[in-house]
Amino acid sequence: MKIKTLLYIFALKSIVFCDGVTAKELLFCYEDKNIAPMFLGEGQNTPTDKPGASIEILQQLDLALPDVEISYVRKPWRRCLNDLEFNRVDAVIASYRKGRENLAVYPINEQGKLQSKYAVSEFGSCLIGRYKFHKEWETREVFQNKAFTIAIPNGYGLNSALKEEPFFIHNTFSKSKAFELLDKGVVQASVDLCQVDGLKVSSYPYEGNNVKPIYPPYETSHGYLIFSKQFYEENNALSLKMWQWLSKFESAPIYIKYLQTLK
Repeated sequence: MKIKTLLYIFALKSIVFCDGVTAKELLFCYEDKNIAPMFLGEGQNTPTDKPGASIEILQQLDLALPDVEISYVRKPWRRCLNDLEFNRVDAVIASYRKGRENLAVYPINEQGKLQSKYAVSEFGSCLIGRYKFHKEWETREVFQNKAFTIAIPNGYGLNSALKEEPFFIHNTFSKSKAFELLDKGVVQASVDLCQVDGLKVSSYPYEGNNVKPIYPPYETSHGYLIFSKQFYEENNALSLKMWQWLSKFESAPIYIKYLQTLK
C-alpha cells in the first residue's frame, strides 16, 4: 500500500511539474469569419483540419514550448479586441494601429519602436485589375475623383493614401465576391494579398482574363501576436519567449500553402 501511494504521488508530480515546468494557459481570440489564408471556417469552432495558416503556426508554437498551452475562442473581431483590453482573453494577432498600444502589448524595443522581426506575418497588398486599368492607373493624376470603381471586402483597412485615390468603393461581404465582380467586369479593380515575406503570391482564382497585381504593394503590414496587459505583466518572460520563437520560425511556406489550396 505504501509503495502504491508513493508511485501515485510520483506520477502526479510528473504530470503537474514535468521538468519543473507548469504550462501557462493562453486564451487566444480570433475572428469568427473565414479570413483566408489566416483563419478558415465560420462560427465558434476551430476546425480540426486546415484551421488556417495563423492557427497552424500557433499550434506549432504550442507544441514547441512546453511552458504554454494555447486554447482558442472565436468571436467578432471587435469583441476580441474589447475582451483583450479588459483581460478576458490573453492574446490576438493584429497589425499595429495607433491607439491599440493602449489596450495591448506589442513587441517593442527600449526606444518604443515596433520589432517587426517578431511578427507572425508580413503581407503586401496590391491593387489588381486588367491591362487597361494598369495603363489608366499610371496616368490617374489627370482623372477627376472617383474615376475607377473598386470592390473592397468588408473589414479591409485602406490606408489614408489609398483613400485619397480616385476610387468609387464598392464594399462586398467577402473577398470571393469582390473577385467575382472583377471577373465579370462590374468593377475595374480590387485588392489582393500579393506578397508574403517578400515573395510574390496571388489568391485570385480566375484565369484567362489578364487580371494582374500592380507592384510594388500599396501597403505592407505585419501581424503581431499581442498580449493583454495583465497576461504580459504576469508572464513577460514567457511572452518574450513566444515572440523569439516566432522570429525564428519560417511562416511564409504555411501561408503560401494555404493560398495555393484556395485557388
